[in-house]
Amino acid sequence: MKPVTMIAAAIVSIATATSAFAGDKVANPQEPAFKVEKAQLAIKSPDTGICPAEAKVAGWIFTNKAGPVTYMLVRKGGQVGFPQTIQAVKGAAGYVASFSNTFQVLNDTDAEYRILVSKSGGVVSNWAPLKASCQ
Repeated sequence: MKPVTMIAAAIVSIATATSAFAGDKVANPQEPAFKVEKAQLAIKSPDTGICPAEAKVAGWIFTNKAGPVTYMLVRKGGQVGFPQTIQAVKGAAGYVASFSNTFQVLNDTDAEYRILVSKSGGVVSNWAPLKASCQ
């Protein structure tokens, strides 16, 4: 076979292979589904012995990307709070949805609370104590 014929045959085979793939669709990489990774809760109990007194609560829900997160506060052995939705946004620690609030403690209290994250496959936070003594 002459060198020119070999080059022509190689070009034909490359063109045939290229046209064989022309109808194939290349799949785009799928973005991962939204996932809650973990949750944390902190409560600062009042430091006075007089009621009413102010307590502080803060929570962090870590996710794999930005999006809405619905959670409830749960009292150990007791009530479940109303669902609340907050947005996870990108921060220094990755994607996190956070909240903080203050509230009045009116009576002696010795309780524990945690975050229950809706539609998360069972992600809950640590138990955080709330203790207050009213004299």
